[in-house]
Amino acid sequence: MIHRIGAACTFAWCVTIALGPSTAQSAGSRHVPPRTTDISYYYDLADNSVFRPITRVTDPALGIRKLMRHPRQALNVDEHDQVRLPSTWWQPRLGYRTVTPQQIKTGPGPGTGPVAGRWKVTRAKTQGVTPGFFIKDQAGESFIIKFDPPRQAEMATAADVVASHLFWAAGYNVPDNSIVRFQREDLDIATDGTFTDELGRKQPLTQEVLDRVLSRVAQNVDGSYRGMASRLLKGKPLGPFEYRGRRTDDPEDLVPHEHRRELRGMWPICAWVNHADCRGPNSLDLWVTAGGRSFVRHHLIDFGSCLGSAAVAARSPQTGSEYFVDYGVIARSLLTLGLARSGWEETVDPELPSIGFIEGFDFDPGSWRPDYPNPAFDERTTRDIVWGTRIVAAFTEEHIRAAVELAHYTDPRATEYLVQVLIQRRNLLMSRWLSTTPTATAPFEP
Repeated sequence: MIHRIGAACTFAWCVTIALGPSTAQSAGSRHVPPRTTDISYYYDLADNSVFRPITRVTDPALGIRKLMRHPRQALNVDEHDQVRLPSTWWQPRLGYRTVTPQQIKTGPGPGTGPVAGRWKVTRAKTQGVTPGFFIKDQAGESFIIKFDPPRQAEMATAADVVASHLFWAAGYNVPDNSIVRFQREDLDIATDGTFTDELGRKQPLTQEVLDRVLSRVAQNVDGSYRGMASRLLKGKPLGPFEYRGRRTDDPEDLVPHEHRRELRGMWPICAWVNHADCRGPNSLDLWVTAGGRSFVRHHLIDFGSCLGSAAVAARSPQTGSEYFVDYGVIARSLLTLGLARSGWEETVDPELPSIGFIEGFDFDPGSWRPDYPNPAFDERTTRDIVWGTRIVAAFTEEHIRAAVELAHYTDPRATEYLVQVLIQRRNLLMSRWLSTTPTATAPFEP
């Protein structure tokens, strides 16, 4: 009976997807963008850490599928078990066509950062744990400038740049990120520059406010500042996407996100670069016009918590091994009275402040997990994992080194360490997931 229901559902989805292109093309000609959405970080954390895991445990259909070893496979794949194209989420790059190390350095392009010269600061971020501001360069291009935590110079900015270029090479839509250095005298206040005060009120931006922002940023010996410049993406921002469900007001969004191959199969890529902060709020949908039609393009953003960085501090050793709220770890600690040791307790800190904490010797390619559960990752099957691992396997040392060199580490040991760790983690993923060919119905088994 279950097999018949599953077959019927699969057939229905195939029909829906097959009809998708003509429907999407018709909808695209309307040039009407979907509504703008938002995802609260705290709601996303609570929902995926507490409420959704309880729902999954009490879901009888999911329980039966697990018992019968008949997982629900990704719905947007073709007869070759590849992502059905065209896709507004992912494009075939490394592993599917030639991508040179120089192309990785260019990334989404042009990869040059703001034009040198004086920048106009249009908006400043004075609240929160990380300062920053928006600028417009002399070419009229707009960027957001982000900084490192004072005690971890180069860490977060390097992670943001390196990871974004690796994800671009893997096929995902990302912003154009680059390392910049500037002097205080390079900054002018735009005539309409603003900032938001402690009461949430928009106020005119002044030199004093800008100086207050920079006072929270570490200066180099020559008085310059190091930052990460992220070129603002073109199009109308629609807010983040969720890793489950669909954007119901987008006629092209036909497949539930948790059943998209490019989102499920992103798990080994995130594991490789330790992107434990892969969640809905770190994404952005844009309403764009290209090829004579308008549509929603889906982007990954904010990579400052990848590799060894947690944005405001170094990653903890247990990152990738435990969720923030990990019921399995809690149960094991209770049953063993806290005597059971975790594998991460044996890891060794590289003691490189610009790297943070990431290593390869104790990396587990079978059970890596983000900070809290991701709906698409929870649905992954062996076929999804193999798809993503093959992309990771296509990264040669030259590709990896090209991306890491974009970090512009002042300590050459940091560059070499990160290159070798990424090679080691890549090899462990390949050994775990590419040694055998999965069957069509093989479930995920950690």
